[in-house]
Amino acid sequence: MLRSVPKVGFIHKSLLPESSHLDDISHVVGPVIARDTQVLENYLGPMVPSSGGIQTPGAGVYQASYKPIYHIPIPPRRPSPAAQCSCSRNLPLELIDQVDSYFEKLVGMYFEHLYPAFPALEEQCIVTKLSDKTIMPRTFLVNFIAYVLFYWNLGPELMLHSRPDQDFAWQVAVQAMMADIQRGDVAAVVSTVLNVAGRPSKGFISNMTSVSRIVAISHSCGLNHDCREWQIAGSEKKLRWKLWWTILIHDRWLNFAQGTPPHINKAHYDVPTPTIELLASDRMNIPKHYRAAECYIELCRLTEIIGDVLPLIYHVRSGNDGLAAEQTSRSEIELNRWYQARPKWIEYDEFSHRPMIPGLANLQLSYLAVRMLLRRIAWHEICQTEPDPCSSWLEGCLEAAENIVRFVCSLKPIDLAGFFLPYNAHHFTSAVTLLLRCGLQTSDLMVRRRSMQSARTLVDCLRRYKDEYNWDMAETALAQSETVLKRIEDALPRTPSMMHQTTQVAQQTSTIDDAFWDNPMLQFPGFGWQGQPEELFPGVFSDLNADSILFEPYTQI
Repeated sequence: MLRSVPKVGFIHKSLLPESSHLDDISHVVGPVIARDTQVLENYLGPMVPSSGGIQTPGAGVYQASYKPIYHIPIPPRRPSPAAQCSCSRNLPLELIDQVDSYFEKLVGMYFEHLYPAFPALEEQCIVTKLSDKTIMPRTFLVNFIAYVLFYWNLGPELMLHSRPDQDFAWQVAVQAMMADIQRGDVAAVVSTVLNVAGRPSKGFISNMTSVSRIVAISHSCGLNHDCREWQIAGSEKKLRWKLWWTILIHDRWLNFAQGTPPHINKAHYDVPTPTIELLASDRMNIPKHYRAAECYIELCRLTEIIGDVLPLIYHVRSGNDGLAAEQTSRSEIELNRWYQARPKWIEYDEFSHRPMIPGLANLQLSYLAVRMLLRRIAWHEICQTEPDPCSSWLEGCLEAAENIVRFVCSLKPIDLAGFFLPYNAHHFTSAVTLLLRCGLQTSDLMVRRRSMQSARTLVDCLRRYKDEYNWDMAETALAQSETVLKRIEDALPRTPSMMHQTTQVAQQTSTIDDAFWDNPMLQFPGFGWQGQPEELFPGVFSDLNADSILFEPYTQI
């Protein structure tokens, strides 16, 4: 029993059950995902640990219903090579030796496929120094190698050879960073930004700590200042400019995805948005590279928009009434302006004919995630002021989540192998959770079916990508959403004869296009059910009456 109700986003150890150890199994997420998860908890009850030893969503709600605080499990960390080896091996040198014969091809592949999508380095400066590995910091080298190894198959010549062990590469990279933790210079920042952007992401806590560290170092190094008038070399100016925006992207998007407050205040930097001139390289005459630079600039502008709304989401002191709603409205306007001012070749809502531009798919997902975030906040705010808000608010959330379903279903193998910021994988979890919440909080049976079908489509599509292509971005959503969705479906009556009728209803009521609903993954039994939820979940709904929050707007999100 809790002695008091803590604020959103904070949970003191003294308020936890004796058997809970947040330090090593989970982390607390912010109020946006916590509100959605709380709704699922109200209907399904707490989840139990899965057979794999990882807790499923819901195991960590320790608060009164009107102040949801939710923690998600953290997969156990892989043991570092140093912990398994008592000998005096030089692990960084071993890694460098493993890729020595492929190193030039790795560098070329990086600047061809990855640098255009996420230009964290200054090409002229780095290429010159990489020609002599002895003058490059060892920590940078191992982090660069670990980062690029994931994209090994993007290089036609590299595909002919076996890829070195990437788990080993990441372990060596992290170990090198830990040994180098006392350094507080620009070189340390360069190594860390590559580490945080690397895939597959295995170090949840490590990444959050790394971002906090490079934000602090960047301020001490003055990276947050516009250096264009400084008396330093032009290549260093470009590097500092690019590095700051890389840090800003990491800070805002990682914390947005993880549900934690960002570290950088908009008033504390004056580095302008990157320009085409800044990103120009010898390859800029190639249309793919020019358009990739435009995508990156659009991502930076979008980063500014979320920088305005995130601080208010995590505001836990009193006096925030109404501020979130006002800022959300302003951010919606800014997002619409950003959308209208985009390069005309970019279509954020067009997924079936996506051009093969580095970083474009990541940009689309980022935009869809911001749109979904603003819709969720608006729904929450209107529910605080109106006892019976118009159904269009829920419809807006449903449509925003369905757009992410459409996006995921449109991905091709080349997209799966391309560039994504690793923490954007959490947006899939958010979409599934929001879809389930929309389905549970509506009295409209067709909308409920539509929500549940979309959630199933997203989970099944992610499962297929994981099984067939080993897509790392699917792992988080599957670990946190698959069990919850299956539990709901298992409670539904099996009525295969209703399948055709259900699909017809979904086609008539959804905003998703016909090709999407033709997906065979949508055709599963159970959603022809015309009864009430208490008949499906008697253990959950036995204490609810006709005024259940399922049939009334849920005002305590």
